[in-house]
This record gives sequence, C-alpha cells and structure tokens, in this order.
Amino acid sequence: MTDRLGGYWLGARLDGGGQVVVREAYDESGARHALGVPCLPDADARARLAASAQAAEHVRSLSVAKLTAICLDGEPPYLVSEYIEGPALSQVVERHGPYAGDDLYRLAAATATALAAVHEAGAVHGALTPEKVVLGAEGPRLVGLGLAGDGGGPPADVHAWGRLLVFAAYGPGDRSDGVRLDGGERFDRLLRGLVAAALHRDPERRPSARQLLMSLLDAPQSQQGRLLPPEPVDDPPLGARAEAVYAKLSPAEQDLVPDVFLRLVGLDAEGADAVVSAGRDELVAGRGPDEVAAIDGVLAAYGKAGLIGEPPAIAYGALLRAWPRLREWLDGERAGLAVHRELAEAARRWEADGRRESLLFQGEPLDRALAWAAGGRRRVTLSAGEQTFLDAGLAYVRRRARARRTVMAGVLSVAMVAVLLALWQRGVADDRLDEAMARVAASRAEALRVADPVTARRLGLAAWLLAPTPESRRALAAHDPAVEAFADPHAGPRTLHAITADGATLAALDEGTLRLYDLTSGGRPLATTGGPTQSVRAMAWSPDGRTLALVGVDRSYLYDLRTGILGRPFGRGLGAAGEQSAWFSPGGGLLFAAARQSGERWAWDLRAGRAAYVGEYAVIGPGDRVALVFDGKDSQIRRAGRSSPAPWLDRMPWEYTTFAPDGVRVAIAEETGIQIYGLDGVPTRNSRYRPSPGHLRFSWDGRLLVSTGSDRVRVWRLDHGTQIADRQVPAAAERPAQAAISADGRWLRVLAGRGTVLTVDLAAPSAPADPAAWVCERYGPLSAEEWRRHLPEVPYRETC
Repeated sequence: MTDRLGGYWLGARLDGGGQVVVREAYDESGARHALGVPCLPDADARARLAASAQAAEHVRSLSVAKLTAICLDGEPPYLVSEYIEGPALSQVVERHGPYAGDDLYRLAAATATALAAVHEAGAVHGALTPEKVVLGAEGPRLVGLGLAGDGGGPPADVHAWGRLLVFAAYGPGDRSDGVRLDGGERFDRLLRGLVAAALHRDPERRPSARQLLMSLLDAPQSQQGRLLPPEPVDDPPLGARAEAVYAKLSPAEQDLVPDVFLRLVGLDAEGADAVVSAGRDELVAGRGPDEVAAIDGVLAAYGKAGLIGEPPAIAYGALLRAWPRLREWLDGERAGLAVHRELAEAARRWEADGRRESLLFQGEPLDRALAWAAGGRRRVTLSAGEQTFLDAGLAYVRRRARARRTVMAGVLSVAMVAVLLALWQRGVADDRLDEAMARVAASRAEALRVADPVTARRLGLAAWLLAPTPESRRALAAHDPAVEAFADPHAGPRTLHAITADGATLAALDEGTLRLYDLTSGGRPLATTGGPTQSVRAMAWSPDGRTLALVGVDRSYLYDLRTGILGRPFGRGLGAAGEQSAWFSPGGGLLFAAARQSGERWAWDLRAGRAAYVGEYAVIGPGDRVALVFDGKDSQIRRAGRSSPAPWLDRMPWEYTTFAPDGVRVAIAEETGIQIYGLDGVPTRNSRYRPSPGHLRFSWDGRLLVSTGSDRVRVWRLDHGTQIADRQVPAAAERPAQAAISADGRWLRVLAGRGTVLTVDLAAPSAPADPAAWVCERYGPLSAEEWRRHLPEVPYRETC
C-alpha cells in the first residue's frame, strides 16, 4: 500500500488479517482517523458492505466510534472512522488479567449501550470481538463499525456480546458457549443470566441489545462511574510522538532536524509531497564533525521512536501531515524541494566523479540553484559540499565569460564592446539583480512574519515591486491572521509582562519600573511608576482589568490602575526561581501563584485576607461560585459550602483545566487532546480538539476556545468544532504565551516572548483583491530607516 489513499495519509497498521486491514490515517489537516480496507472478492460482497456502511453512518453514540467517510467505488475500497486512543480490551485482559465485580458490570453496560445504539440506527456491527472494544480515556468505545457486512444481524451481535463478557471474565482460551456460566465465581446471578441468554443457541430466544441494557441499568454496579483503562492512555498520534522526540534533543540537534527531515521529502510525478530515502552519507556529506554528530543524534532518536527507518527514510508518510512542525517546514520549503534535491544529487555526482567541470551547473540550472540558495530557503542549510559545488559552478561560468569577452575583444572594436557591455549591464544584469534582491526581500519577510507581521507585509510589498517573482508574490499575498504587532520597546531578558483579559492593557515590569501600554491604540504608553523594592516573580491582572497583582519573593502586592497606587505587601511570594505564574480566580476574589519546577503553589483569599485551598489543587468557576478540587479518586466539586465526589477527575491535569462561562462545563487539555466535559464527567463531544498544546481560555460568550503553548496559539469555534486560527508566535522561554479575547470576540491578542503582542483577526476576512494596494492603504510603506535596516544592499525606493 502507498503512503496515501484518497485524501488520507497512512500510518501504522492497527490490526487486520482475514477480511479487513485497519491503518492509522491522517487527513490533510493532520486529524487522526482509523482507515479500514476490507477484502471484497466480488460485487455481491461490495454491495452487502455498502448497505451495512450506509446504515452505520446513522449511528450517533458517544460509545461508538463514528464512521466519517465511505469510499467503496475505488481500488482498494476503504472506510474511515473516528480514531479512539487507548488499548483494546484484548490487550488489557492479556496484560492485566480478567475483569470481575463492578468493573465487569461497567463493561457490560458500556458495550450493551453501544450495541443498542447501533441496532436502533438500523445497523449491525457484525464482528464484535475483544479487539473491537477500545478502553479510551472516556470509557469503552466500540470500533470497526461498518466493516463486516451484516454478520448475521442483531442476534449475532448479541451472541458476540455474550462471548465478549466471557472473555473479559475469564481471559483468552477456548470458551465454548455456556462454559463456566453455572456457578462461575466471576458472574453474579444477574450478569450470569444475561450472558447465558445472549449465548442461547437459538437466535430467536436471545434478548435484544436494548433489553440487555435496560436490565443492566437496574444494577447499581453498572452506573458507578466509567470503566477506565488500568493505566493512563499512552497512544499519542504521530505528531505528538515526533514532537516529544524533538523536545528531548539538544539545541544543536534541534537546529538540524528540519534539514534532516526535509532531505527525506521529495515530490512525486504529480508534484505532491512524497517520502524518499537518503543514505546517511548523503545527509552528512560535506559537514563538519559537530554537525555529523548532531545528525547522527537526530537519526538515532527518531529511529528509536520508529519514525525514521534504515536507510534513513520517514517511516510513515502520514507524518508529513500529522506533525504540525514538519508541515510548517514543508509549507515554507515546498517550492524549493525539487531544486534542492537536484542540487544535492548533482553535488554528490560531481564529488564522486573527481569534480569534473563538465558536471557543474551552468545556465538555467545554476541560476535556479543560486536563486534558491540566496532567498528561496527557510530551514534547509547548504552542506559544505553543496556550497562548494555552487561556488565552483559560479567560478566556472565566470571563467568562460571572461574567455568569451577576450575573443569578442579581438573581433570587435573597443567602442562596440563598450556599447554591448553597457546594454547588457543595463538590461540583463539589472533585471537579474532586481530578481535576486526581490527573493532576498521575500526571504526576510518570511523570517520576520512570526514576530512582526506588519513589517513582513511591507517587505513583501517591497519584494514584489523590486521584481514580480514567485517568491515575492507569495510574500506579498501570504495569508496571516495576525494583523498588528506591538513590541515592548524597553523589554529585556528579565522583564515581566501581563495582559488584561480583554487584551486592552499590557503591563511591563523591568528593573523596578512598571510601565502600562494601551494595546487598543497601538501600544500608547499609559503610565510609568515604581514597582516593589523586592524582586517580582510573576504578575497577573484581575478579571476586570483594574488591579494588577505582583508576586514577589516573600510577599505580594496589588496595583490599582485607577489611582496608580501600589498597595501594602500581603500574603506570600514565590521563592523558587524558574517558570512562575500568577492568576486571579474568575470572580477576582482569589489570587493564585505557582512555581512549576519546585511545585510551590498557593492561593490567597483577597476578601478574607487569608490563605485558601491549603495543600489543594483547585480550579475555580465563574463568579467563584464553584470549584473543582483535584485529589485523584477523591477529587471533589464544591459549591455553596457543599461538596460532591468527582472521581472522574482522577488523572486529569488541573493546570490545563478551565471553566466555560456557563459554569457547567470545563475544558481539559489532556495528552490525547482537548475535551469538554459536563460536571458529571460526561464528554460533550464525540471527538477531541487536537493538538493539545497547553493552557486554555474561553471567549467571554463561550463560543470560542483558545489554546496557547510556548510558541503557538490555536482557536476553535465550538458550535461547529472547527479550528479558525493556528499561528506560530515568538517563543517564550519560561512562560507560555497568554491569550486575551476582546469582548466582541473579534480580536485575539497574544502576549508572547519578550513582550511581543500579536493581534489576530478572528473574523477570517477574505483575501484582498489587490494585496499591494491593501498593504499601502492599511500599513503604508517601509520608511527609509526601515528600508536601510532590512534591505541595506538595495537603494531606497518608494513603494506606495
């Protein structure tokens, strides 16, 4: 099978054998799916499967993996369903032993619920086995729907359910119908009777899935929480696996990861991305010892993770879409991949054949390679061998040009030579110079875009006016939701920053001086005052934006924006160095502070003037009226002085949990993705939002959800579950980026590294018909000073 099937990129094989092969698959956006390829020997089998799949499309249940796409007309035919992360029931029983007691009831109720939903939609499963029940983070889920035809109808599914329970209770082995059901110690009387009825030899006398479910719901054991896997789910998608490896590499190795991976990507005959192999010698050719060691480290790390094979090749084509970082690298380099591959192969041939001049690039190939090397690449670095090859080609062309001019001088008069040279210099040379500098300007625009989208747009305009090359066209017309940028002009390596919840005001504290900026007017200074005498570890704005908390080493302070007065010290501080943070509760009555590395954490009740939630991990809801207290299986929900158990919070990350504005839902960023739960622990969505980088914030009306990590921000529309923004931001070394949404939901402001605030337009405006005129109208041209700073090689030109 190839790397792709239809619109899906294929990953590892999940299970298979017999009539179906199931593969992990990713769509163009990087979303994870399960793709099943059935074996259909004839047209009748295809027709039966088509009818079964069409019925399965109507199943709507949180207990069943949703069927998302059906393609039975092509070769090979395939079906796509929601991917459920977690181990199969067969794996859990094999590793941890059989189930018993309440857990067996929960499994019975969950699987009966799934079967009842399938049958009531007019569908059947047809192949219910322990491999088709996955124990996910939200409980058991039925997978493989629509892949097995009718399989004997609902009675056969019920019979399979009975055998499934026998397997779960006794483990693998030959358990024929009825074995151990008489007096078996693992089934009590009710469950034993239901399993026996399901395994009845006469299909007509078996209960329906609905009857099984209703009988089980009368048993309290089946309603005591969800059946969770015995260990935390460790089934990360390909992108998360690759990112985890990347995070563990040294800085020198990280710098070479783009180079290694991009050299393992090529283009197929249709110009689409394709995985290619390259020998280790090709990857290290012409490099110094330090770079060779770093590349070997990259290959070893990704090889151990099963993501790069031997000889070096990306193990799964799906990684090209599943890993956001690689997808971003590809988007920036795709146009030059073919040029670079041609250059690398030519350089290797030249070196291997004794550096013969006849193998050097000349004419158009040399111009193309030089243009790409000068301004068409972002992440790929030229090896010493490739650079030597280009230098040799350029020197060879110059030598030939000098020889031609010598011959010409012998034939033509000196005056004629001067005329020809002048014409050539004014025409061809000027055009080529403008094109080369346009590529340079476009390259610098792309390099600036992450931190300064406004200057990047102006540079893109300058590049386009220098010469209308493909690179300058992309730089000018590049889609970027970030429309404004402000950089704290006084920011230093130790400056602390905090942004108000509505994104209107930025606070900056540096060397004892506190500065406030109005972000709604482009960063206009609002006030400058002195800060506390002691070192400040973290800052946070109150929800109404009127009070700034400053957490020092020993004590904390409150600054009143209206009066400009810094209050008296109170409470505690954060003594530990490292990644520190502070935040208010949604109602503004509590101040929290934490030091990530040391684990130090406290809460202070600002109204009562005393410590709160001592020794507890609490997440507070709107108006400070409800709180989640995380304590493993003893977790609680507290409201109005009363508490209720919330064991579903066990294993949930408190630091990545936030309440929705309605106070009855919470969003939690788990390793497997972002899920929104009711306070009863029931997920509100069939699937999770991915990827899951870190801290979450809802918009004021609850329609948007924002997720921020150290160098990226993502925004989802919750009413239809789509991602409306995904942008890289300048990396913040010790603090994650902070997101703030305006009250009308139109503007997202992101506080990133070194006091940079990006403004993102969430209205998704359409691309302007005339990008050059739009840039001039909105941002104006590069000033002469900006031109000299960014394009010192080119004389200043008016661009608007």
